[in-house]
Formats: sequence, C-alpha cells, structure tokens
Amino acid sequence: MCGIVLTGVLAAAVVGPAAHALPVASSPRPAAAPSAAGPWTCWWAPTMDDNWHNDALCSDGVRKVRPHLRPADSYITRDELMSSARAWARARNGGR
Repeated sequence: MCGIVLTGVLAAAVVGPAAHALPVASSPRPAAAPSAAGPWTCWWAPTMDDNWHNDALCSDGVRKVRPHLRPADSYITRDELMSSARAWARARNGGR
C-alpha cells in the first residue's frame, strides 16, 4: 500500500503498514480508526521458563496475553492447560 501526503511544498511517500500510523495534522479527512479486535483465541506457546502455567499465548488480533492458568495445580499437562486456555478465551468472548 502506498500513501502520499502533500503539505505545501513538502511531499512524503510512505509505503507499507506504517502509512496508517502517521497522522497528518492538515489532512482534510479524519484519521482511520484502528481495526477492531476480534475474538480471543489461544494456542500452545511454551516459554521454557519452567512455569507451565503460562505456556498458552492468547490474542484478539490486537493484543497478546499469556494468562496464568490453573495456579492452584502444582503440575498440569498440555491438554489441561489448553482446555483452561480455551475456557479463558470463551469467557472473554462472552461465552461464544
């Protein structure tokens, strides 16, 4: 994507996604709103920090979160962790 902004004799061309991140004060159109977040999804993403409670990574397309799951369990399996991660995402998606 290419965007060109002309301000007086100053011309700047911006290529790529950064074109949406550069607000121009003299622009006649309002800046586009950032894309809305989507539904939360989680996947297995081990941290290798000897803490298996945070080995799921979840995202809504805008933010990424490593929830600390099943803190009361001294040991959890991958299946247990991912089951809890899916429940965590479901709760944030309004039960969907």
